[in-house]
Amino acid sequence: MFGELLEAKESKVFVRNATGFVRDFGALDALLFSSAMVFALIFTTVQFAWFYGNTGGANLPLALVVAAIPFIFLMVSYWAIAVVMPRTGNDYVWVGRIFHPSIGFAWGLLYMFIVLFVAFVGAGVAPFSYAFSISLTTLGLIANSSTLTNLGNFLGGTTGTFELSIVLTFIFAAFSIFGSRFIKGLMYGSWVAALVGIALMWYILSTVNPQTFASNWNALLVPSLGNNATYQALQSSGMAAGFVGQVAPSGFTAIAGALPLASLFLLGGNYTNAFVGEIKDVKKSIPIALFLSLLFGIIFWSVTAILTLNAVGQNWMYAVGYAYDVGKFSLPFPPSQPLMLAVAAYPNNALITVMFITYLIGSLAPIFAYFWIASKYIFAWSFDRVIPSKFADISERFRTPHLAIIAVVVLGVVSEYVYFLLGWSGSFTMGTVIWDVSYVVPGLALAVFPFVKKDIFSQAPGFVRMKLAGVPVMSIVGIITAAAFAWEGYIGFITPAAAVPTQFGYYLVGSVIALAFVIYAASWAYHKHEGLDLSMALKAIPPE
Repeated sequence: MFGELLEAKESKVFVRNATGFVRDFGALDALLFSSAMVFALIFTTVQFAWFYGNTGGANLPLALVVAAIPFIFLMVSYWAIAVVMPRTGNDYVWVGRIFHPSIGFAWGLLYMFIVLFVAFVGAGVAPFSYAFSISLTTLGLIANSSTLTNLGNFLGGTTGTFELSIVLTFIFAAFSIFGSRFIKGLMYGSWVAALVGIALMWYILSTVNPQTFASNWNALLVPSLGNNATYQALQSSGMAAGFVGQVAPSGFTAIAGALPLASLFLLGGNYTNAFVGEIKDVKKSIPIALFLSLLFGIIFWSVTAILTLNAVGQNWMYAVGYAYDVGKFSLPFPPSQPLMLAVAAYPNNALITVMFITYLIGSLAPIFAYFWIASKYIFAWSFDRVIPSKFADISERFRTPHLAIIAVVVLGVVSEYVYFLLGWSGSFTMGTVIWDVSYVVPGLALAVFPFVKKDIFSQAPGFVRMKLAGVPVMSIVGIITAAAFAWEGYIGFITPAAAVPTQFGYYLVGSVIALAFVIYAASWAYHKHEGLDLSMALKAIPPE
């Protein structure tokens, strides 16, 4: 009788007594997802020109090593969160259960907005369009084909990029709805192409020096674009735009100034926690995914950065990157990694073509991962009844939240439209500042967890319950995580090279937070009228 009453009570709190998901993903799957969100071919598209131009040529590998320190604490935090509350939308559930459901929802909505706006659109579909554009344009220059060149120019423009982003969004929605087999097929297929692409990229970059690169650049681009497009002219234009450095800045001050930008190279691996409720053997799978993705990310970015600078020339990259960042780059397309790889491989047309194919196919996994992750938060909110419960419906055939995925399509298209209004700099202002600062909240939740959830803390795994001089180690880890990312966000906010705050950006972020509290208040009032106190009900951890 008691069990029936408890079941009836739980059925009123949550949409049903189980999420409906199946634990289809293993440790390797989790590692592929987390790694794809930290490093990928697509992320290299304009990252080096952007980083070196904005930092005057700061040492990226060293900045990554320093930036990894707070990320280690972040990964420990998310490891603890995963094993204590292994649920879909894991960090949203964590924040809402420890603080207040309204705070959890407001934090989760802003966090998901950053996932879609900055990661999916700003670092995913927009660079993919640039990469696709420059691939077609370069092939058009090589083959003297105006058709390819014109198509590349179209895709590189705002309209073409927007249209391609919508096409990708619908394709990803189809894979998401059709279930784990399709999802794994896309992820594994893209990763195979990515590994080939990474090997090709490193090989191509290792076979040239700045002198050969300059000669290839002039031979490939000058006949079509004129003398203003020469290797030497572009470096001079960067100097004329205001770049005055000749060597990379050194010292801790330079590294500290570059940290907000360097941290963007490492963000993302912890997003695996969003589908932790679908991962097998969480205690082993999650730490493998979190820590290896961070390590692999540092290795990937460091090796790629060193090889790229050695191939194209450090001072050239710094000057050209600066010109690009301040809007003084004189070519009709950005100084992207695909373009520099094509120049380095010129005149080997077969190698260039294979490189472009693997680059593009290998870039699908990370873009898809960020799209798919967003649907987990929508599902979790709906399962909690904060938003309409229909979004938690699970397809009986595919075991996927089809309505939540459709909602992500709508939000994705809106995010793409807003991105093209706000632009690259506005997007990465939010990425640099808000993405960093967002981790303050789960860090603080971890810090107070042993004191506000004593019953759960007492049953947590041994490493979570460890104490140092009577103080829970997780509280120390949480405080360090919160302080470190608050500091990084602050440094990013006050550093002009890292952030370009706009009035529209302020309004946008403020509107998202305000909307979250309005939605929660409306949901609370509705369910109160129906006899359910949502704020009290959501103190319970949702079922698996």
